[in-house]
Amino acid sequence: MDLSQAQPLAFIIALFLSYILTPIIKERAGFTTRKELEAGRCYASVKDKAKTLSTPRLGGLSILISTALTVVVFIIVYGRFTPAGIKHLELEAIITGSTMIFLIGLLDDIKPLPCLTKLLGQISAASITSLLGLKIKFLANPLYYFDHSLSPHIKLDAISSFLITVAFLVLISNAINLIDGIDGLAAGVSVISAVAIWAISLSPLLYRPDAAILAATLAGASLGFLRYNFNPARMFLGDNGSYLLGFVLASLSCLGLAKKITVAIITPLLILIFALPLLDCFYTIIRRSLNKKNILKPDSEHLHHQLENLGLSHKQINYLIYSLSLLCGGLGCFEVGYEVGISYLVIIGSIAAIWLIFSFIFNFKKQRF
Repeated sequence: MDLSQAQPLAFIIALFLSYILTPIIKERAGFTTRKELEAGRCYASVKDKAKTLSTPRLGGLSILISTALTVVVFIIVYGRFTPAGIKHLELEAIITGSTMIFLIGLLDDIKPLPCLTKLLGQISAASITSLLGLKIKFLANPLYYFDHSLSPHIKLDAISSFLITVAFLVLISNAINLIDGIDGLAAGVSVISAVAIWAISLSPLLYRPDAAILAATLAGASLGFLRYNFNPARMFLGDNGSYLLGFVLASLSCLGLAKKITVAIITPLLILIFALPLLDCFYTIIRRSLNKKNILKPDSEHLHHQLENLGLSHKQINYLIYSLSLLCGGLGCFEVGYEVGISYLVIIGSIAAIWLIFSFIFNFKKQRF
């Protein structure tokens, strides 16, 4: 099998591993409690609060192991991970940074870290990732969209490239973390974002089957975990999982900003696929700044909490935000090209079918919609 056609296999392997590993990790994880949860989550009842504070938060471990094992399988089977070798994907950089950000989140889940310490740890992980070779080398020229006679890209010097790459990795990592306030939301949105990156990575414009394999792997691992994270959750992502998902998604996105020929087209796509996490992130920063609150401190006023206050259930909020994420991802993919948009719809349709099988056949009596 050619690597350009291997993404479905990567998705299935990661899905199977995550589906098998998550309950095993759950049974051996013990429980981790966090004082922050009392300030950062709304509780419908005392029973709901007790359940939340006693649910294992090691979802990131399941996703990390599933993704890593899938990558190892491809390296063993193919003797390589990419057409041009492992280094072509900056795989070492992504693995190193992802492991670091996972450990930072894990420490924070076990015993809450000071906000500044956590932020400095994230910056360190992103900095090492950039120094190991993952870089944003170009930015889209915003004036180009109004005047096509101008250059579509802005080339970054070494320092600017480093600073912007680090800022982007930290921003997306925290944006995914911030939406992880109700069961299944961050994991589900991450599946959709990974599929959009999967589709664009196979387009003739970018053609990075290696990045598509990793995106497919992340989508599969997240979906396998989502089975246990969807409301009512039996296991949470934790900061270790939400930071990991955000960091890998951001790392894969950087690959599309490394070529000047793609940056003007890829940038609108990235804005769309991360639209909802970024909207909540900027809304949070502005809201806390206006209220003169520490922007790094958790609270229960995120967009999903606002929807909850309007009377929507957690599942209804998930379905709403999933739908908006699917729409944004679809618009972005069709903006890149018709074939990319069709690929996105086909992948999403296939994943939806798998999700329905899990929900309605294997566990019909346990699901409540």
